[in-house]
Amino acid sequence: MSHHHRPEQYRLIDAEGQELAYGDTIPYFKGVVADLRPGRYTIQEVVADALGHAHEQRRWGSITHLEDGTIVLHPDEPNA
Repeated sequence: MSHHHRPEQYRLIDAEGQELAYGDTIPYFKGVVADLRPGRYTIQEVVADALGHAHEQRRWGSITHLEDGTIVLHPDEPNA
C-alpha cells in the first residue's frame, strides 16, 4: 500500500461562495475564468491528508477577469 502524497488541489470559488471549478494547477483556472463573466474569483488551496481526503482549505489568492478580457492572478502574500 503506497503512501505517496497527492498533489495539492485548487478550487475556484465565486463571490457567492459557490465552487465553480476544481484543478491541480493554477494556470488551468485562467482558461476557466476566461469563459466566465468578468469579475473577481477566489482560489482556494485544498490540502489532502495521506488517504487523499481533503482536510484543510486555505486561500491561495484570487483571479480577476477584467472587462477587456485580461486575466490577472493575485497570489496572497505568504505569511512572514
